[in-house]
Amino acid sequence: MSEEPGRADAADAAGDPADFIASEAVARAALAEIAPDRQIGRLLRADPEADPQVWTLRFASDVPGYPHWEWAAVMGRPDATAAPTVLEVGLMPGEGALVPPKWIPWSERFAEYRAAHERGDEDRDDDAVDEPEAGSDAAGPEADAEPDSAGTDGRAPGGDASDAPEPGGDAAASATSR
Repeated sequence: MSEEPGRADAADAAGDPADFIASEAVARAALAEIAPDRQIGRLLRADPEADPQVWTLRFASDVPGYPHWEWAAVMGRPDATAAPTVLEVGLMPGEGALVPPKWIPWSERFAEYRAAHERGDEDRDDDAVDEPEAGSDAAGPEADAEPDSAGTDGRAPGGDASDAPEPGGDAAASATSR
């Protein structure tokens, strides 16, 4: 497993993690407040933090659906003579854990979309409106309705002549062929 930048320097400055490892029971008790005991496994390691008086104890996790995740208890003390106490606890991804992709702010995602759209990289124009097909749910109930006797010329009853389709069009052909 690769070390994070600054971890090796922190380990050198922090010295021996023995006091923190000796506080394993305190860390387990804090973890037991947020998780069932059966999900907290063996102590894996102690990782130094930037402050030489802070270490993170990592425990194996047996949480269903979270393979390779680890329980973490951040332990700290004000000086080298004080007993370590728990600062924070949580479930953290370990080596090989499934994690979400890096979050990208909406403004950046939208800027990339607009740039692609302006270049013409889109397969179709999102501004275009698709016409619903006759008989589809999107077309509405009028699309499947039988014309009444007053509307055989393609106009709705009481409709204006300007509403009628062109003679010889598909609508007129389908209305007269029924």
